[in-house]
Amino acid sequence: MIESQPVVSCNTRVSRSIQDASVVGNQHLCREHLRLTLRMSAFAGARPGQFVHIGAASDGIDEVITGSGDGTTEASPDVRLGTGAPVLLRRAFSIAGIETDAQGSTIEIIYRVVGRGTRWMASLVEGDVASVLGPLGREFPVFADKPIAYLVAGGVGLGPVLCLAETLAKAGKRTVAMCGARTADLFPLSVNRANPPAKSASQAVPACVEFACHGVPVVLSTDDGSLGFAGHVGEALTEYHRANPAAADDIVVYACGPELMMRFVADFCERLGITCYVCMERSMACGMGTCQSCVVPVRDESDVDGWRYELCCTDGPVFDARRIAWNSNPNR
Repeated sequence: MIESQPVVSCNTRVSRSIQDASVVGNQHLCREHLRLTLRMSAFAGARPGQFVHIGAASDGIDEVITGSGDGTTEASPDVRLGTGAPVLLRRAFSIAGIETDAQGSTIEIIYRVVGRGTRWMASLVEGDVASVLGPLGREFPVFADKPIAYLVAGGVGLGPVLCLAETLAKAGKRTVAMCGARTADLFPLSVNRANPPAKSASQAVPACVEFACHGVPVVLSTDDGSLGFAGHVGEALTEYHRANPAAADDIVVYACGPELMMRFVADFCERLGITCYVCMERSMACGMGTCQSCVVPVRDESDVDGWRYELCCTDGPVFDARRIAWNSNPNR
């Protein structure tokens, strides 16, 4: 089989910058997720799948460095950001949306509060300032010869595929989104109550406002059956494809979310010969390949163990799912 060539290559590089951004909004979407909207002077060239590094603005840091007595230095525990949170490394977040006009750019981030950094983010209000580094990483490829796209996402994994939905719509792709959550009150997007999600995963409907505005119908699934299909989102993908068969060469699947979910989707696609790309998640201290901490195991037949590490920040976060060594031993 001849490999398809993407219209937008994962090797694309765009200029990145570090700049202060004004908080436009910080909205609660559900019980655990929020959407942070940031406005800055320019943010050209960002593409779906790429990410940004967010931290405190330079004028919001009151840094006190004290000697430790052994020749090293450490930050005082009294070091604070303007909002009262400890000084922290930047945090990496996928871009969920971007709009650019003559006055500048607005980006959206969907996130979940899990620690100090995201608690600080949740405290930001309109008019506050944050520092944004980006865009970083490799994007989702779009294939000229594949007319059908499935977007599979769970939790905060909705961000990059939501951004991708607009790009695919503009490219004329027949796109269906499969979105999963543990329960209805953890689904971070707006459900169209006038056109609710089907209980069967065999039918995609315009039940999600954010996808429907791009003409993308959805299959919603929850583990407990409280919204849409009862089951995990990988099962929803399986049922939808079974009920709506299409040639494997015509389809590309894009997935982002919990790693077990992405592995299920990758295995499903590999069995059927469907092209699949996954957006991996790792803690990224620097975001640019310097710290070498955000490793992802990838297959490599030339290596004695059959796999090696690549970096999520610079070699990804988007990877061809066939390259991921899901079964590798991280304690090599």
